[in-house]
Amino acid sequence: MKNPFEIYTSFNSDKSGRTLDWEESAVDMESSVEELHDSDRAAPNFKWLSLFLFFSFVIFGARIFYLQIIKGESFRVLSENNRVRSQSLLAPRGLILDRNQRTLAQNTASFNLVAVPFDLPKNPQQLESELNIAAGAFGFNQTELLDKLKNGKANPLDPIILAQDLSQEQAILFETRASEFVGLSVRQVPIRQYIDAPIFSHLLGYTGLVSTEDLKKLDPEKYDQPDFIGKSGIEAEYEKYLHGINGQDLVEVDAGGKLTNILGQNSPVPGNTLHLNIDKDLQEKLYNDLKAGTGSKAAAVALNPKTGEVLALVSLPGFDNNLFAHGIKQQDYNALLNDKNLPLFNRAITGTYPPGSTVKPMVALAALQEGLVTPTTIINDRGVLVISNQFDSSISYNFYGWKREGLGPMNVYSAIAQSSDIYFYTVSGGHPNSQIKGLGAEKLAEYYRKFNLGKTWGLDLPGEKGGIVADPEWKAEFFKNDPILSKWYLGDTYHIGIGQGDMLVTPLQVAQWTALIANNGVGMRPRLLNKVTDQHGKVLFQSKPEVLINKFAREEYLTVVQRGMRQTITAGSGLRLNALPITSAGKTGTSQFDGADPKRTHAWFTAYAPFEDPQIVITVLVEAGGEGYVAAVPVVKEALLWWAENRYKK
Repeated sequence: MKNPFEIYTSFNSDKSGRTLDWEESAVDMESSVEELHDSDRAAPNFKWLSLFLFFSFVIFGARIFYLQIIKGESFRVLSENNRVRSQSLLAPRGLILDRNQRTLAQNTASFNLVAVPFDLPKNPQQLESELNIAAGAFGFNQTELLDKLKNGKANPLDPIILAQDLSQEQAILFETRASEFVGLSVRQVPIRQYIDAPIFSHLLGYTGLVSTEDLKKLDPEKYDQPDFIGKSGIEAEYEKYLHGINGQDLVEVDAGGKLTNILGQNSPVPGNTLHLNIDKDLQEKLYNDLKAGTGSKAAAVALNPKTGEVLALVSLPGFDNNLFAHGIKQQDYNALLNDKNLPLFNRAITGTYPPGSTVKPMVALAALQEGLVTPTTIINDRGVLVISNQFDSSISYNFYGWKREGLGPMNVYSAIAQSSDIYFYTVSGGHPNSQIKGLGAEKLAEYYRKFNLGKTWGLDLPGEKGGIVADPEWKAEFFKNDPILSKWYLGDTYHIGIGQGDMLVTPLQVAQWTALIANNGVGMRPRLLNKVTDQHGKVLFQSKPEVLINKFAREEYLTVVQRGMRQTITAGSGLRLNALPITSAGKTGTSQFDGADPKRTHAWFTAYAPFEDPQIVITVLVEAGGEGYVAAVPVVKEALLWWAENRYKK
């Protein structure tokens, strides 16, 4: 039976009588619509679309490759550093101690205002507003803060110090308002603290922030940004021992760069300890006596002639090197630079001066060694030498001694003790009326150089000068453009024979040649450092005595010179020292330095003690101090008295 709901047509040719679907049945068999096969349709043009999609995928792929592969590590670091960072922990610098373990330099805590450029507001107006608020709240200079940011480091994650040495009150106040200052923080760092700063300022020097130029020369694994480095003095000379090993904190920060959590810590290792040969008490004694009795500009050197150990190195005026450690303000720095007394100038090793009569023991030794005189040779000091002009005998020149009426007959002992200029004019340059030919300028300069004049002694401190040994060759070169001044005259020889003219030395050099004579012709290299120890007391370096000059003159002649210097104390210009409880020997000096006013003179005195067994040399210079026996002798006397009572060991 047929289903009344199905339609049967002739298209159902199969015997099974398959029924049509509804859609098929809806098409009239008599439809006029022609059949259309897919193969007869016009195909659409998708070529342009394919090219567009292809190039789009290439561009997007290249960009993804650049971001993920080429810059991926960089972005990963930046992303990670926005959350986890390594924060440097500066190591405390090593201590500096004197020979008796007295502290000269230690460390103290300081607070710095620090900015991390990566965390700062990116909007310039917002950043300027933030710095303006900080400047007003904490007393900073907004312009200086902006300048430091502009001149900051290329790495945006490197901290930049905007302000040093905040007070504890400022640091606490900042922490209470830290949320107001995005990218800014206060960090505690160890900085230098110098004990009795002005007294040891030139000796110890000072530290300062590492500069960009410094970082180019330094080990990047040892120094961080920011960090501190020795800029002058012992701090600079022994930087490799004093700088410790910095540590690190692994910290977690929020989006504003504020610390939220400490994830780990690698503690810093302090620097090593320097043990100097300096005697703190002796240094203070010399400094205070010079300051109280001589005025503003002076220098003193004390050393052991047998070992070269430097016991004191003083330069006046001193300065407060703690100002540099705390980050010196511009007005303070300008005040130091503009001070007419030059407080930053180390007179003991860098200042060069005419030595005056302190050279006479050297000249005496040269004359004895060359056979020009014997210990008994007499030269009559009448107070003046008259020299005729070599081209016109009607013209003559007078060379006066310090005592116009003359000192009378002089042998080498009394000539040293009484400081006879006439005696040393004669043995240096000769005289027409004398049988003594004279050393001559070249031979005199040769002996000065044997005492190491014109060269440095290799002191372990930056800035040492070698001075000038004047001779005909030097003068011809120095004044080569002047046919008159470039010539050498007999008067030039006379002048360098008594430590005047173009001859220049440092106080350290005067102390060194005094030590060489006291030590029977053996000259030792001067040494400030005794040893270096680590934090556990292990000795890392031990300084040892080093001979630089070894007996170029006969010992019998050295003995003659020593006795002449002894007579300076017993019957000469150093008579004040004869009251000391120990024996001593020495030589005064008064040197002219102002051609317009010959009465302006530097005052010198150099001495050693005890005479029979020299253990200490002390040399004092007072700039424009007048006579050596007036300005310099009392300072040396007081220092030797203190030393005899507090340090002398028989």
